[in-house]
Amino acid sequence: MNEVIFSIFPNENYIDLGLYQCGKEQCEPGHIFGPAARNHYLFHYVHHGKGTLIAPNRRGVNQTFHLHAGQGFLIYPGLITTYFADMEDPWEYSWIEFDGLRVQAALDLMNLTIDEPIYRASRSAMKEEMINQIEFILEHLHDRA
Repeated sequence: MNEVIFSIFPNENYIDLGLYQCGKEQCEPGHIFGPAARNHYLFHYVHHGKGTLIAPNRRGVNQTFHLHAGQGFLIYPGLITTYFADMEDPWEYSWIEFDGLRVQAALDLMNLTIDEPIYRASRSAMKEEMINQIEFILEHLHDRA
């Protein structure tokens, strides 16, 4: 059974970095999303299991990435992508959709590019912090100041 947590952030106008939505899903085997294009950046972090991302590089040639727990992937705005859960070990992932003027600086720090949209933590402390931040957002979806 697909288990999904999902929330859309309030419509606020932030120029530097704006959050649009986030969620978490335990996918069924073979669960697929796409082909589809997004309006904003969409980052997924894989907590458990495995899956596949098909995304074009900067020349428009589709690349296939096989991912597993502890990795993440970034979908760039306007690119047609498809991703799907493994048949034997379907993934559970969290996602966050965002955009803004300072996004590129953040992506540079994470070494994410259109040609290499896969996140691999260089240190386990960074991976743990990523997980903690994602879980904090998900646990506080309905907290409004």
